[in-house]
Amino acid sequence: MRAADSRSVKPAWILAVVASSSFLATFNETFLNVALTPIMGDFSLDAATGQWVTTAYMLVAAVVVPLTGFLYRSIATRRLVLISLGLLLVGSLVGVIAPTFPILVAARVIQAIGTGMVVPIGMNLTLAVAPPHKLGIYMGIVSAMTTLGPAFGPIVAGGIMSLTSWHGLFAVFAVMIVLVIILSLVAVKDIAELTKPRLDAASVILASVGLIGLMYGSSILFKGQALLGAVIAVVGIIVIAAFLVRQRRCAHPLLNLAPLMTTGFNLGVLLVVIALMTVFSLNMILPVFMQSALGFTPMVAALTLLPPCLVSCVLAPVAGKIFDKFGVRIMVPVGMFVVFASMVVLSRLDETATSAMVIACYAPAIAGCAMVVGPSQSHALSRLTPDLYPHGTTIVGTAFQLAGCFGSALFMGVYSLAEQNSRATALVAAADGFHAATLVACGVTFVGFLVALGMAREAGKRRVGDHHDEPAAHHSAAESATPRIHSEATAQTVMQKEVFSVDSTASAYDALTLMARKRTSGMPVIGDNDTLVGFVTDGALLRALSGEGQDAINMAYVYALWAQEKDLSGQIERLKDIPVMDVAFRRPVSVDADASLQDVCEALSDRHVKKVPVLDNGRLVGVINRTELLRTMVPVV
Repeated sequence: MRAADSRSVKPAWILAVVASSSFLATFNETFLNVALTPIMGDFSLDAATGQWVTTAYMLVAAVVVPLTGFLYRSIATRRLVLISLGLLLVGSLVGVIAPTFPILVAARVIQAIGTGMVVPIGMNLTLAVAPPHKLGIYMGIVSAMTTLGPAFGPIVAGGIMSLTSWHGLFAVFAVMIVLVIILSLVAVKDIAELTKPRLDAASVILASVGLIGLMYGSSILFKGQALLGAVIAVVGIIVIAAFLVRQRRCAHPLLNLAPLMTTGFNLGVLLVVIALMTVFSLNMILPVFMQSALGFTPMVAALTLLPPCLVSCVLAPVAGKIFDKFGVRIMVPVGMFVVFASMVVLSRLDETATSAMVIACYAPAIAGCAMVVGPSQSHALSRLTPDLYPHGTTIVGTAFQLAGCFGSALFMGVYSLAEQNSRATALVAAADGFHAATLVACGVTFVGFLVALGMAREAGKRRVGDHHDEPAAHHSAAESATPRIHSEATAQTVMQKEVFSVDSTASAYDALTLMARKRTSGMPVIGDNDTLVGFVTDGALLRALSGEGQDAINMAYVYALWAQEKDLSGQIERLKDIPVMDVAFRRPVSVDADASLQDVCEALSDRHVKKVPVLDNGRLVGVINRTELLRTMVPVV
């Protein structure tokens, strides 16, 4: 794993890329919906066949998400971002010229691969560059774009369709993607430290089959194929269970399950699922209700949803800023209660409702979601150690896809069943369907409110004399990830496999910024073929800053520099001219992978040694530190 040159990484530019690409990825999920009717007419298709334009897209995007964590740790960041956006562009260009329906579906599949990569990559980039005290606002901005994309899709598509054919939709989307690619070429650098994990083919197959079965079965459950849908969904659940079992036993798991052992992470992800189920589904059933029961045109229905979505877009970063200052203990329960109360009010709408009434009822619901989604996501991911970020974002990204699928299937299914069973006129029947769907939403969001109270209680327990739920969480994730050991354990049994290291050709400045970003006190220096050539510590960097020989003197000196910010900035800039090997220990203490636990303890017994690299034939394969070793040993005792 090589350190990126952090001098050229600009968080604001990275955020612009993540926000714009997240907007386009979610925009792409809905913008073709208004073109389904003309597509079916052009290719002489029935509704069931035409629906594969969206079904294939949904399934492929969901399957790609679990692979993204592996890709993020295997491919240089800049190249990976460009690949994901390039797939969206290629799919769009194929869609522009698609002469047959199979080619159109192929275009959507190519786009779906890109979409499945974009959102998890964006979350990883946000975690990598966001200052710790601004994580909430960064996630809030990305969350706002994720919410705004699906809302704008039908509006923009409706306007384009009034001027040209559905081929034009792909052309306009291609132009937007090109603009984001240009921005990415300027802004994105190689940020992620690559660990080059091995890909377990069986895990990929199990994850793909399980997700496809679960999502496809759920999608047809309420479409006159209840038995078939239930069977397929159950098979999907069984296969996913097999996937989870394999991840616990496999030497090279596709997904590290350690995040799922962290209570705060689980509660945060569950809240994200509940909130997104609600908002995604309302974006589907409200237009149907407005067109069927209220007589609105598709464009008027889409424009009615726009003001509430804009409210969400404005409120999400504000909610993130509040999270950065106060955490989730008050805002998330309040936000979830607002969503629940809004569902109760929405359930009272009937065929006499006006556009203003819909806006007045829906705006608080989506505002409440803005108070829940971004902060809950930030809270969940802040509970993890940096080495678990790719796995955590993979789980969150998969949850996004499942929320959209389950929410759509559940609420639209209830809407359709209630409408079909109503004996009233068509307008009243549509209102009855909407009433039934929103009553179910009331139940779901009330459960969400209870979960929010639980998360607030959990966050309060972890609070350590500060207003922000800072990562006491980092400890809990590490604890859950630490394996139990036995008397014959070796260094390889207890080592941390994902190691932050710096290349021997890097500067002391690179080492300093990487250590600050990863919150570590020291890291190995590696040469060719991942061989260990040194070890750099925070103390060595402090000595380089001050030019003194005692750490105590250094800290006083650094404080004096900090009090004069300009001087400190100049000293830090000076580190750019100092090779990291000039400040690193050239003969660091290390242990072999097959070393006994006694050997490891002896290596760490020196008061100056807090962390030891683990080597396999001279190559760096892991690291062991005192704290994690003790956390591993104490449960055994």
